[in-house]
This record gives sequence, C-alpha cells and structure tokens, in this order.
Amino acid sequence: MERPQLHQHPDLPAYLRAMARFRRELDPSFSVAAASRHEHRCSPALVSLVLSGKRQLTLDRLTSFCHIFGLNPKERLQVKMLLEGDSPSAKVEVEPEPRQTGRRRRVSSSLLKDWLNPYVKDAIRLESVRRGGLRGLFIELASIASERRIERAIKFLRHHGYIKVNAHGQLVEAEPLAVVPDAQADVYIKRFHHQALSIAQHGLATFDVNERLAQAMILPLDANSYMEMVGMIGEFAERIQKFAEDHAQVDRRLYQLIVHLTPTGGTKIDLPKKTS
Repeated sequence: MERPQLHQHPDLPAYLRAMARFRRELDPSFSVAAASRHEHRCSPALVSLVLSGKRQLTLDRLTSFCHIFGLNPKERLQVKMLLEGDSPSAKVEVEPEPRQTGRRRRVSSSLLKDWLNPYVKDAIRLESVRRGGLRGLFIELASIASERRIERAIKFLRHHGYIKVNAHGQLVEAEPLAVVPDAQADVYIKRFHHQALSIAQHGLATFDVNERLAQAMILPLDANSYMEMVGMIGEFAERIQKFAEDHAQVDRRLYQLIVHLTPTGGTKIDLPKKTS
C-alpha cells in the first residue's frame, strides 16, 4: 500500500481516513482511539467528528493530529497550508532527517523524571519494535512495566522531543542522548539506579546464565585506593560510551549495564568532596 497523498483526496477527512488505513497496514495494532489517548487536547470523539466531516480541524489541534496520523514534516506543512486557505502544493520539499551517527546529545537529567523513560527511548530502536509497533514495545518491556506506564512514557518523550513519528508512522529516536547532571540529578538518578538494580535482580532470577553476566568483587580500600578505583571506572565508562556510539545501529535486544561501588558498612573514610 502506497503512502496516501493529500492532493489525491477530495478533502482533508478523506485524506486522514486514508492515513489511518495506511498506519494500520504498517502496524495492525494501530487504532485512532489508542493513538488519541497520547494527545492532551484530542479526544477520540473529537478525532471521530473530524474524520466524519462534522467538525473542522483547527490549527491549534494540528500538532496532535500529526502525531496521531503519523504525518511527516512535508505532510504537516501541506495540511497547515490547507487550513490557512492556501493551495497545498504536492511539490513542497522538506529537509531529509539527519543520519544517525551514534554521537549522543547531552540533555538534562529531567529525562529520568520517570525511570522508565530511557528504557522506552532505547527500546524503540529494536527491530522487533519497528516490525511490531506499539505491541512490540509492550512485549519487549512487559517484564518491567505495564502498558499504561509505557504509554505514559511515550507521551512524555514525544512531548519533549526525545522521540518522534517518522514518515512510515513508526516511533523513532529523535537523536541519541546522554544525561548530564542538573539540580534534580540526585533525586532522579537515585530513583533510576534503584529501579535498575531491581530489574537486575529480576534478571538474575529469570534469565539463564548464558544470557547474562553478573560479577561481584569485595575490595578493602582506603581513601586513595577508592579514588584510584573511581578513576578506573570512569575510564571504563568512557570506553563503554564510545562502544555504544560505534554500535548505534545494533537493534536485537535491550540490555542494561550497572556498575556500583558501595560500602558494605563499617568505618567511614575521609574522601574528597564532589565539586559541581
């Protein structure tokens, strides 16, 4: 089925109905009602009225309709021109999406406001999610979150521009991200680490040893050797980050890697204070 073109339909409702059929062809789990739930100002009832021609689409609802029907920037511009009373040209050009290089944009730790957000953001890169759409995403993350929680994370990520809908109506990562500290870092990151450890604990009980790697080492340290160890871990983290950038197109399965250096109790040692 070819992607519908606005100029091939008698009016906007007919075009949007064709886009809905196109999206269902790509993703059998797609429904207008389900997609509408992610949009704050577009109820399924309103969308139904617009599709039936009983209500006019207005410019203030255009962004939500573009999300629901997976319109790309070119199509959005054409619909906007139509709503403004201009003739939408079939030759409107739009810049191609930038090629993903794997290099990560540094963003605020507000991404971790919900610990699930980074899991959803990275899971949409998986081949199974590209093929299975939202249903594939639910399946991939079923062991760590409910469908309602995943939908809420999608809404947040789309609203803040972390993910988007591509020309094929698929959710895709807007660009790779790396979280940097901000004023809320301690709160958000501690919550994220806590949940990551819970997921790791679940993985130890669920997956066979040939599917996971777990190591724990007990090390007596003083202040100097502790700082030396922190430096080694920092170097390792930089190598892992470079590895992730070089393998940005790998899309088979989602893994998490956790490194924790924590005291087991006992006497406190004097360590240099962290500087911002």
